[in-house]
Amino acid sequence: MYMASIPFTLAALATSAVPGLVVFGVREHEEDSRFAEAVIVSEDAELLVRVPRTQAAEVQQSATVLGLAALTAGPRGKLPFAVPETLGMTRAGETRAVVTTFVDGDHFSAEDLLTDALLLEPIACAIAAIHELPLSVAQSGGLPVSTAQDLRLIATRLIDRAEATRMVPETVLQRWQRTVEAAELWDFAPTTVHGSLDAEQLRVAEDRVVGIVGWSELSVGDPAADLAWLLAPGNDVLEAVLARYAAQRNTGSLAHLRTRAALYHELEVARWLLHGIESHDQSVIDDAVAMLDRMVGVGGALSVAYAVTQDRAPLSDQEVEAMLDETPLVSSHLSETAVVEALDEDRMFGNETDFIEPLQSRGQSRAESEGNTGSGSGSGSGSGSDSARDLVPETEGFAALQADTGIVPDFDLSSFAAAAEAAAAEAAAAEAANTDANGAGGRQSGGADRTAEAAGARGEAASRDTADRAPTAHDAAEREARARDAAVRAAATRTEAKWPVWPKSRDSASGAGQEAPPRARAADEATGGVASSNRAERASTATDPADDQLTEPYDSDDLPSPPERDR
Repeated sequence: MYMASIPFTLAALATSAVPGLVVFGVREHEEDSRFAEAVIVSEDAELLVRVPRTQAAEVQQSATVLGLAALTAGPRGKLPFAVPETLGMTRAGETRAVVTTFVDGDHFSAEDLLTDALLLEPIACAIAAIHELPLSVAQSGGLPVSTAQDLRLIATRLIDRAEATRMVPETVLQRWQRTVEAAELWDFAPTTVHGSLDAEQLRVAEDRVVGIVGWSELSVGDPAADLAWLLAPGNDVLEAVLARYAAQRNTGSLAHLRTRAALYHELEVARWLLHGIESHDQSVIDDAVAMLDRMVGVGGALSVAYAVTQDRAPLSDQEVEAMLDETPLVSSHLSETAVVEALDEDRMFGNETDFIEPLQSRGQSRAESEGNTGSGSGSGSGSGSDSARDLVPETEGFAALQADTGIVPDFDLSSFAAAAEAAAAEAAAAEAANTDANGAGGRQSGGADRTAEAAGARGEAASRDTADRAPTAHDAAEREARARDAAVRAAATRTEAKWPVWPKSRDSASGAGQEAPPRARAADEATGGVASSNRAERASTATDPADDQLTEPYDSDDLPSPPERDR
């Protein structure tokens, strides 16, 4: 590396790096032994020129240049202290010289801080101001951006490397591992951090922080890393700074922040140990091992901080406010679809009076309703007229049911009465026809009687079921349909019993030229053509002589000829 050993040489490099620079004076500056440094006095300001002595120093210098470039005028205006500004750079042998503005101020040692020091408040404000910088400062500057889990993984890998040396006491190692395994400690929001903040990077004057240098590790990371160095004077100093720090910004859980800061403070010893091993410096290794031995026990800062997080002490006012600030707002507005899905539909319709018609009378009891209904179905095997009337409930029965249950059917009761009258008339006509029918017709007529009796039985069962339970509109509609279908089947069966379907030849399979008997036409007109369609369907299936054999045999001598029937 190029060794710039005299201040005048550095002043010459400064004039090469900053065009138009007029040097009025120069003085030697020994702040970091890794660099050759000098302070240049110009016409209006003091400048700092630095040349790295080692490769590691050159890498750090490059990182510092990137960090200062990310701190543009906007972010700098939000900081209550001075930050160096890069003015230029030039070649210096195999490396380069960098010229920046000089941030002057007094130095102090962290061990000299006391809990009542006036400098604690400015320190807390300075750290909080850095953490309040937008994340875009690091993002737009191409600097590292880490999540909470990334930082947890980095700490875990550092612990694993230290464990591999077999020089870390088991008690200390378990304490580190327990901390990184506690997931709740790593649930935080990363912020913009200085990254290498300690007492050496701060410049103070009259109990104020006037400047901060060393921005080589500016990034998005854990805010606890910038607070770890405050444990050097003791836990009380850290607690005092944290109290002032929490008043400046939302910190989340102070207990978790304190625990991570204690972990980073102890992991600095692990880094020192690894540095000694990698550089093969036995003195550094011995120093690190001695510090690790002093960390054995349960009274360390990390042990105390971790124990506090496990005790789950009540949150302070600041922690509660911070938690509320981090809690996202949940809108109470729901869409119409969500409201409907959240409701119980049965309750909604049961409580909605728009769906219930007012009751007319509640004087008639359920017993009366059952009596009225049962009176119509008393004769299960009586006349065809009684059986037909039992196909549907009576109007009075529904009125009693309405008065007892409050349920109003949404169908017309008059249709039931008309269907009952039509069924009764058809049943009477069937009985008269059965009396005059011949043997074959009598046999088929008997089948019609059985069909009518079965329909009557079904009607009686439906009537009894109606008396036992409150019908719904759907059940009533089904009963009406069954009653109509039974009446249609009865009429169609009686008609075919009187006028059986003549066997058709293959030539007349289509049924062309055949005319339905008069009573069949009357049944069609009364039932809307249902009987005719049923006849046509049955007739269409008898297109083969083999199919004709499936029909019930009859004696053609016992029946009148078709012309006589037509007449």
